[in-house]
Amino acid sequence: METMRLTENKKSSKGVIIGLLLFFIIGGSILFFALKTEEEPVTVGSVSENEKTQSLVDVDSVNKEELKDKNSAIPYNVNDKKIVDNSNKKMKANITIPVISIDNEELTSINEEINKYYTDMYSSLKEQMASASNNYTYTVTYNVYENMVDENKIISVTIYERIIDDSAKKNTMNKIKTYNIDAATKEQISQSNDIAQRIFDKDYKTIIKNAIKDYVVSNKMMKEEEFNYTYTGVKPFYIKDGKFHIIFNENDLVDTKYGVLDITVEN
Repeated sequence: METMRLTENKKSSKGVIIGLLLFFIIGGSILFFALKTEEEPVTVGSVSENEKTQSLVDVDSVNKEELKDKNSAIPYNVNDKKIVDNSNKKMKANITIPVISIDNEELTSINEEINKYYTDMYSSLKEQMASASNNYTYTVTYNVYENMVDENKIISVTIYERIIDDSAKKNTMNKIKTYNIDAATKEQISQSNDIAQRIFDKDYKTIIKNAIKDYVVSNKMMKEEEFNYTYTGVKPFYIKDGKFHIIFNENDLVDTKYGVLDITVEN
C-alpha cells in the first residue's frame, strides 16, 4: 500500500506581524497628535490667567479714575487776612496772608503757622529798623494754584515777602515761601521728592538737577564747571499749570544780586 504524502502549504506569519506593527505605530501616532493638540479643559464660568491679569489692571484703572474724580471735586477756599500797621514810620506793614479751608474745614495749624511767621518777622523788623535813615514797608502777598498730580489734588500757595525802600521805590529784600497741601488728607507736603517722582518718574533727581544747571548757566549766573548742587527735596517748591517749580531764595545758589530764582522744571 502506497503511503500518500500530503504536503501542507502554510501561510507565512510575517505579513500579520508587519500589519500589527503598522497598526500600533499609526494608531499611537494619531493618539499622540490628538493629545498634543487638545485644548486645556475650561471650567464653565472660569477665566484664564491672562484674563485675570487684564481684569485686575482694568479694576485698578477704574479705581484710580474714581479716586481722581473724587479728589478733584474736593472744595477749598482761601481768604485774605490783612494786617496794616503805620504806627512806626520807619517800618510800616502791608501784609496780606492766606487763610485756607478745605472741604469747609479751616486748616488751623497751617494758618497759624503762616500768621505767626509773618507777624513775628514784622515785629522783629519794626524793632530793628526803628532808627533807620529811610522809611520802609514790609509787604507780603500770595498766590494760589490748584493742580492734579496723578490722583492727588494739590493746593500750592506761594507767599512773597519784601522790604520796600519807600523813597527809592525798590526792594531791599525778597523771599518766597511755599505751602503745598494735599486736599484729600489736608496735610502739608513738606518735601517735594514724592511729588517730583510722580511727575518725572524715577529719574526725577537728574531731571531737576539738569534743569537748574541749564537755567543758571544759560543766564550766565554761574559757569558750568562751578555748578555743584544735589537735589534733596527740601527747597521750596510749588505746582502751577501742571509744571514743577523750585525756588532758590537770595544767596541760596547764586550771588545775591540775582535775587530769587523761580525755576520751572520740564521733562
